[in-house]
Amino acid sequence: MTSWRSLSRKSDFHKVYENGVKKVGRLLVVYLLPADDMARAVVASKKIGNAVCRNRAKRLMREAFRLGDLGRPDHVMGILKRQVSASGPSAAAGNRAEGLWVVLVARRRILEASSREVRDELDTLLRQLET
Repeated sequence: MTSWRSLSRKSDFHKVYENGVKKVGRLLVVYLLPADDMARAVVASKKIGNAVCRNRAKRLMREAFRLGDLGRPDHVMGILKRQVSASGPSAAAGNRAEGLWVVLVARRRILEASSREVRDELDTLLRQLET
């Protein structure tokens, strides 16, 4: 399995937001989209707060991503297989997707949470996507 790259193009974000699977939690929102490679992004808008607050939110999400279930390749591939089969033949990425694009979006309450709480919520949202 290849390493994760960063999503950076506006068109890539648009694809994930429009065609991906969305799961909303108390601290963050997770978007997943089967794709040809492995890519991720963490987003914290100005609604979160000033630059210090936004950077803290992004650090918490990156750490949760690194330590949580998405850090395990076998778990990522399990999610990917389920998402591709659930999306049917009209999926934008097709049924031959070998990777996954992940976008994590911070919600305001993330500033009051610990690193452990963010990781637990991310894992919980991913488990909900499995069913």
